[in-house]
Amino acid sequence: MNKILVFLGAALLMACDPVENRDELKGSITADQLNVTATPLVVNGVRSNKIILENHSPVLSSWNYGTGTTSKAYDEVLVTATGDLTIQFTGKNGDGSTITKDIIVNVESIVFEVTGMDLFIGDGSKTWVFDAFTDNNHPYGIGGAVNDKSATWWGPEYGEFDEWDAKLTFSLDGGAIITKTLADGTQQKGTFSFNLSKKVSGWSEGILTLKGATIPHAVSINNAAGDAYEFYIITLAEDQLVLANVSGNGVPDSPDGEANFWMFRPEGFTLADNSEQMAFLSGGSAKTWGWGSGVVFGNGGDTGSGPAWWTMDAAGVNDQKPGEGAGASMAFTSDGKLTLTLADGSTVEGTYKVNMGKKIDGWSIGTLTTQDVYLLAGYSPNEPDKSRVYEYHILSMDDKQMTVAHRWEGEPGVAWYWLFTAQ
Repeated sequence: MNKILVFLGAALLMACDPVENRDELKGSITADQLNVTATPLVVNGVRSNKIILENHSPVLSSWNYGTGTTSKAYDEVLVTATGDLTIQFTGKNGDGSTITKDIIVNVESIVFEVTGMDLFIGDGSKTWVFDAFTDNNHPYGIGGAVNDKSATWWGPEYGEFDEWDAKLTFSLDGGAIITKTLADGTQQKGTFSFNLSKKVSGWSEGILTLKGATIPHAVSINNAAGDAYEFYIITLAEDQLVLANVSGNGVPDSPDGEANFWMFRPEGFTLADNSEQMAFLSGGSAKTWGWGSGVVFGNGGDTGSGPAWWTMDAAGVNDQKPGEGAGASMAFTSDGKLTLTLADGSTVEGTYKVNMGKKIDGWSIGTLTTQDVYLLAGYSPNEPDKSRVYEYHILSMDDKQMTVAHRWEGEPGVAWYWLFTAQ
């Protein structure tokens, strides 16, 4: 499928400029006085999924188009579903009061690819099946909201729950189509849309919404409220899709407590051989790693091989993360356990896994993922809450040294780098 690079919110020069000067907003108008429009861009006679939003009223703008929001008086945005869609406009008057108006638009075809669409549909159609490669053999089950990204608490084993052998196909055929195919060939078809701007920091990547059909075994383990049709996107990658919701099939803005998880892999997926990297990390049993000399942490371009801009040595790491610099270490074992020992002797324990099948051609050779623990100084300083990092791109690794990195999508072109040495 051709990849189309789309820049949302491109501003165009208009003959009649929308109202944008906030200093001129005075008084108030009513909802029926609003002069706002939402119009699908017509391409080759077909109403496309690019929506042109215009506000010509003396109010501040706030648009909700289902897959995101914008506060511009004029904007061009993309939606990921066909049919009748509701665009909601909320205007703020000069006196502080707000007014709303719903605009119905009809989209006939997905003409413009939305960022993330290719991960769902591949080259036009992609079939997903329950993940048979999970560490605990629970591709469906429960864990903790925000804290977990898989069914770490409990779940039936692969093959021991309803529709475990069903297939889920995402395709682009005029609209964004989802098809669930059961083992007996029975099919259910519907549509899907997603919002990758509606995230739960440090946990989910967006929201997936389905209509007419849903995923296999779309039921909460506890407090079920019928089949679920809306899910948090926990992981969205070429080789893995992890969805979740909270008790009662909900997706609140601030989830907590128990979460349900569904883990999928592309049909035909096989794990890449990671035995060499596991041997490097654990030495065949247990092995300790720490900081070396010179520059060991910092940032640089997201195609580089190490820190190049803001850099520091192990002593400098302590200024950023006390106890995680000089004198700290981490021990990897061959059975997937990782123990972080801080300079004061305290420890943080968890697990890790290596996936040499998940790589970025020309830059990384695989990924190192941790759970309940992180690597030394494993955090992203530029993120708003300086979030801990639990997935790292492996740039290089042997039995003596390894270099890992993290790209933060909020600042394209930037990566953070860690250089570790076997002790």
